[in-house]
This record gives sequence, structure tokens and C-alpha cells, in this order.
Amino acid sequence: MTRNSDLRLGGREAAATDETLKGGFAPAMAAPAIKALFAGSGQSQPLRRASIAALAVYFVGAGLTCMAQLVIARIIGPESYGVYAYVLAWVTMLAYLSTLGFHVSLLRFVPAYQVKEEWALVRGVIQYSQRGAAGTAITVVLVGVCSIVALNGSLRPELALTFLIGIAAVPFLTLHFIVASVVRAFGAITAALAPERIVRDGLLLVIVAAVFWGDLYRLDATLAMGATLFSSIAMLGLVCIFLRRLRPPALDHARPTYTPGDWWRPTLPLTVIMIADNLMSRSAVISLGLVGNTHDAGIFALAFNMAILISLPRMAVATAFAPTVSALFAREDRTGLQTLSANAACLSLLGSACVAIPLILLARPLLAWFGHDFEAGAPILTILALGQVFAAACGPQQHLITMTGHERAGAAILAVCAASSFAGCIFMIRWFGMTGAAFATTAALVGWNVAMGIFIQRGLHLMPGLAASFKTVPRLWI
Repeated sequence: MTRNSDLRLGGREAAATDETLKGGFAPAMAAPAIKALFAGSGQSQPLRRASIAALAVYFVGAGLTCMAQLVIARIIGPESYGVYAYVLAWVTMLAYLSTLGFHVSLLRFVPAYQVKEEWALVRGVIQYSQRGAAGTAITVVLVGVCSIVALNGSLRPELALTFLIGIAAVPFLTLHFIVASVVRAFGAITAALAPERIVRDGLLLVIVAAVFWGDLYRLDATLAMGATLFSSIAMLGLVCIFLRRLRPPALDHARPTYTPGDWWRPTLPLTVIMIADNLMSRSAVISLGLVGNTHDAGIFALAFNMAILISLPRMAVATAFAPTVSALFAREDRTGLQTLSANAACLSLLGSACVAIPLILLARPLLAWFGHDFEAGAPILTILALGQVFAAACGPQQHLITMTGHERAGAAILAVCAASSFAGCIFMIRWFGMTGAAFATTAALVGWNVAMGIFIQRGLHLMPGLAASFKTVPRLWI
């Protein structure tokens, strides 16, 4: 596909990429500024409504996720919570890997074919991605089960059983990512996001709480992972119902046409971005689990989940930022891109600082709510929070790179930084434990943003992040 076709669909693609998707948060004070990002766009009205609806789902989902993590951590304790976090990190990585990147590229191909009424290609790319992802996920399950059985003697019973339950969830998570992308490509953003952001964690919370109060099962990692498996099945079922209702009638009469060569070309760099982003965000928990320190893995995972809240304002800005980048780049409006970049960086920093300051000041009492052992994560939360603030000051740079047709460069930068993060965590854990892992994770995040800033300056000839504010004064309010 040409660069122009990439740009036309960049906004929808960005909604799925959203730097792995951790959700979004729209502070009330950011609403006028986000409106400013869309000023002058003919498509602003429906895009604003879609963005606001998506951000509402992200906000509710973030609240449910925090509540679910609080309940699980308090109920099963740091050791079992560490086992659960370690296994969940692997399960999530394997599920994203099994999509083969089609959960992102579907957002590019389906709308393009739909506009041209090429229904045979629409049906073909959907079927091809579903079958490929399902086959890959089943293979992952078979290999995973055989590996766990082979290592059963060297794994603790709780860890082995949790892995078996988690591996069983991989196909359901994989197919959910694919089907949700199709739903989103058909224009139903809220219907695509709600099952993952609200239903999954809401159901997880209900199941764990019900088992606890009813004393129905032992309170450990297997309980949490079993609830995750059940909620993943329900999540997939719900999004399939949405797809059936949203499916254009013309698809029922179209015979699928397959052009895998066209589908794989843009998918591969996006797959690298997705896998690398997941690896970088989970490298510390996986590293701690690999060395057998699941107790510290649980503490680190909880501190990391709280630090991620700081990144949510940046994700909210990116939701409005990405489609506008595509439009400005297509018009070759470099002045507009420079101003937009400055606006996005300032808004990201402002929103993230509002979240980071109370988290840093209240780190210890906040973590104490989860249990006495979790207070040891206060220094971890502080280190990770400072890294997120630095990333916020740089703005949504990954979107600026990918939405201007430089996916391969973005993938290469992120892959190098993700590998550095994992290697750094393995090395630093030996000497400094989970504090070393926090330093390695933060260093990788800072290095990633610095490298992207250098590429933006040299490759796109734009001033990156807050540096753009010295070149053009951003108008935050209208």
C-alpha cells in the first residue's frame, strides 16, 4: 500500500496501537486543549464524539483495573500475586504474538476495502487473520503445555497450575484482539473497547470477590488466573455478538479473496512494535519471575500498575493527536505539525504531572492499602513515576513516527530499547534486586524517548517534545 493510503487510515490504526494499549484518561482541564487539537478539521465532530466515548471507556476501565488489582493483591498476598503477575505477563505476550500483528493491520485494510466496496477482500482479510491467529494460538498452547509438563518437576505446584490455566486463555485473548479490531474497523469503537476495558476486569473482580466471601476455593494465583480465563471467554463471546450485529450485509454474499502478500508487508513492522512494547513494559516482572523471585515480582507489578496511571493522560492526548498528524502530514503542513507536537507534549506533561505528584508523595500509604509487604514498592513507584513524567514531556512521539509512514524506523528503535530493557533488568536484578529492575526499566524508557526525539529531529526535521515549545509557542486553550 502507498504512504497516502497509510495516512488516510492512520487515525483508526492509532486507536489500536496506542503504545500497547494501556488505556487512557482525560482530565477535565484537558478537554479544551484536546478540542484545540482538532480545530480546523472538517471531520472533527464525529471524531471528537468517538474520542470522548473511547476515553470514557478507558477511564472506567482504568478504575476497574485498579480495583481488581487491589482486591486480588489483598486477597492472595504478595507471593501468589507475584506468581499471577508473572504468568499473566507471559500469557499477554503470547496472545499478542499469536495475533501475528493482524489486530493492528486490520484497522488499515478493512476500512480501505470497505470504502471501495471490495467486500470479497474484506471477508478475505478477516478470515485469513482469524484462521492464522487461531492456528498460531493453538500451536502456542500445545508447545506451552508440553513445556510445562516437561518442567513440572522443577516448578512449584502453584506456578505450574497457574501456567496451565493461563496458557489455556491464550486462544481466547488472541481471537478477542482480532475480532475487536474488526469491530473497531467497522466504526464501533466503544463496542470494541468495552469488553476488554470494562467487562474483563469487572468480571474478574466479581469472581475473585465472590470466591473469597463464599470461601469456595483456595486463595492463590490459580484462583486469579482461573477468573482471568473465565473473563477472557466471556469477553470474546461479547465482542463476537457485537461483530455479528455490526457486520455489513454485503459480506454475507461475498466470496473471500486473499492477497496475503499485500497484508503481510505493513503487518511485520507493526508486529515488531507490538511485541517490543509488550516486552519492555513487562521485562522487569518476567525477569524477576525467571530468577524465581515471585515475591518481588508481585510487589514490582503492583508498583508498575500504579505508575502506568501517569501515562494515561499521554494516551488521552495521543487519541486526538494521531489522526491529526496524518491529516497535517498528508497536506505537508510542517508548521502545523510543529505546533501540534508542542501542544501534545505540553498537555501530556501537564496531565501526567497532576497524577505523578500525589502518587510520589503518597507512595508508601497508597501501597500499604494492598498489604504491609507492598510498602517495599514505594521506591520502585517513585523511580517508575519519574520515568513516566519524562516520557510525558516528550509527548506521543511513537504516533508521530508511525503516522508519518516511518513504521520500520519506529519498530527498530523500540525493538532495540525493549531488548536493552530486558537485558538491563536481568543484569541489575543480580546486584540491586527489584530496585535495579526499576532503574533498568526507567533507563530504557528514557532512552527510547531520546532516540525517538533524535529521529524526529533528523528524519522529520521537527523539534521533538517540549523542545518544540521553544520553536513555536503552543496555543493550549481556545
